[in-house]
Amino acid sequence: MKSSPLPPPVWVSTPAALKRLVEELRSQPRAAVDTESNSLHAYREQVCLIQISTTRHDYLVDSIALTDLQPLSSFFTNPHIEKVFHAAEYDINCLHRDYGFQFHNLFDTVIAARILGHTTIGLGDLLAQYFDVQVNKQFQKSNWGKRPLTP
Repeated sequence: MKSSPLPPPVWVSTPAALKRLVEELRSQPRAAVDTESNSLHAYREQVCLIQISTTRHDYLVDSIALTDLQPLSSFFTNPHIEKVFHAAEYDINCLHRDYGFQFHNLFDTVIAARILGHTTIGLGDLLAQYFDVQVNKQFQKSNWGKRPLTP
C-alpha cells in the first residue's frame, strides 16, 4: 500500500480556532482522540495537547495556550458522534480531572483488540497489523508542557 503525504495538522491555540474546530466536529459521525500530558516532567501532571482527527483533518489543540476548553464539552457529550480512543481510561480520567468533561459514545480500540483475542494490543502493533503503518514513538516521553513545541 503506497501512502500519500499527510497534510499538516491544524494548530488550535485561539478561541476562534477552537470555535471552528467545534463547528467542524458537529458534522462528523466519528473522531479519534488522544492526549499528551507532562506526567514525566511535572509533579502534578496536566493535559498539554489534545489531538483530534476526523476524516478531513488532524487537529492539535494547545490546552496550555487556551484558557477555556469548555466549547469541546459539547463534542465529548454528543451521543451522535463516536469518539475513538486507544486505551481510553487514562485520557478520559485526565480530561475529566483537568476540564470536567463527560463522555458519551466511546469506542476503545484496546477493548476491541482484547475482545478479538489479540495478544499484542499496543496501538503501534495494531496499526502495523491492520494498516501496514509504522508509528514513530520517538516523542512519546517528551515534555509536552514546554512551548513552543518542536516541529
